[in-house]
Amino acid sequence: SPPPSAVAGPASPPPVPPSPPTVPSSRVDDPVQLVTRANELARDGMPLTARDVYERVIRDYPEHPVRAGALFGLGQLQADPAGPLRDYRVAYLTFGRVFAEHPRSRWEAEARVWRGILNELLARDDEAQRLRAQLQKLRRIEVDLDKSR
Repeated sequence: SPPPSAVAGPASPPPVPPSPPTVPSSRVDDPVQLVTRANELARDGMPLTARDVYERVIRDYPEHPVRAGALFGLGQLQADPAGPLRDYRVAYLTFGRVFAEHPRSRWEAEARVWRGILNELLARDDEAQRLRAQLQKLRRIEVDLDKSR
């Protein structure tokens, strides 16, 4: 008697897994949608991914007006005191790029406010660092005076 597979006919092909839902390429390549998505990621506690999306818009859409919003969002991530990207000096420069590269954008006034606040913060940080160095120097002098007595 013939084997069972010969009687049943050819084996049916394995089932095809469902393909993942696709995002229309026009949406993926739309810088406005990208900045909206980056804002959502930042709000939802994913600053590193948000940074990557903002940087993509900044890099890939140099002439698009929404680039100012990407720079602004990136500056906010860099200025977040609790965030992993915190770097006040870099944030100061990023906010400066908003109004230098995109004058009259809707983000210009807020970027200037952020920059002013960061300028004050950086000045105080610099002063605190200078005072700490001075204090260390005075402590060394005190130790040297104690040794000479």
